[in-house]
Parts: sequence; structure tokens; C-alpha cells
Amino acid sequence: MKKRNGSVVVTSLLCFSILSCIFIGCLEIINSNLEIVNTYEIALKLRHDVKSGINLGYSKTLEEVNKAIIIAKEYENQNEKYKEYFLGSNKIEFIKAIEDINIDEISLDIVNNKVYIEDNYIRLDIVSKKTEGELEKGARCSFKINLDFNQENIKNIVEKYDYKEI
Repeated sequence: MKKRNGSVVVTSLLCFSILSCIFIGCLEIINSNLEIVNTYEIALKLRHDVKSGINLGYSKTLEEVNKAIIIAKEYENQNEKYKEYFLGSNKIEFIKAIEDINIDEISLDIVNNKVYIEDNYIRLDIVSKKTEGELEKGARCSFKINLDFNQENIKNIVEKYDYKEI
């Protein structure tokens, strides 16, 4: 009887090399799936952070409106003082107060601050952005500040609408 040890070794090496290729392929698939899941989780976190930036801008706007109401109540011509807070020389400080919110590297920018005198409101478009690594997420929301001082509820004075992710 002849011994065929050489063919057994070659067959074993061939089987191990095929199995090794399959294992390496499976490891690459697992690695790419982990990267996809991590990217999705980071994008979801950025989405929530950007939305919270818009909400921070909204609360800061409400705070500034409340400050304008308190200042206007000290004068006889309350409606004029209230409008002057947003339209006068304080307009730049009002916008900077909203943009200066810097929490968790969320940047807020006011890209549009038009005054509609005939409709008696100010429109602010606030853009919230956050970057993490190579991913960047942004959102844009419009705020409408009613210039009528006779509003009962402060939340009726500031209206948030037209939220879009960019």
C-alpha cells in the first residue's frame, strides 16, 4: 500500500485557505455593518442636537420678548416701547443674544430678520448646525414675533413654524 501524505496536506491547506477567505469576508461584512450602525447613531444624535438648538433659540426668543414686555410696562406708551425694543437700536443686541447660545458646539445663526410693518410682526429664520467628525447636520426654523403688545399669553406672541432639516 502506498501512503499519500502529500495529497492530504495539500487538500488540508486548500480547505483551510478557503475557510480563511470566508472568515475574512465575514469579518469585513461585520465591520462595514458596524460602521453603518455607528454612522446612523451619530446622525440620529446630530438630528436631536440640532432640533434642541432650535428649541433653545425659541426659548431665548421668548425670554427676549418677556424682557421687552417688562421694559414696555414701565412707560405710558407701552406699545411704542415694545416695538422699539425689536426695531430700534436694540435689534442688534436682540439678535446677538439669540446667536450667542453655544451649548455642545451647536451654532445658531439668524439668516433672515425681516420686519413686516403692515402685518405687524417680525420674522426670524434661525439656522441650527452641529458638526461631528465628517458629519454635519442642520435645521432651519422660522419664528414670527407679533408686535402687538396687547397679547395675553407670551406664547401667542412668538409662533414657531416651517421647521426643515438641511
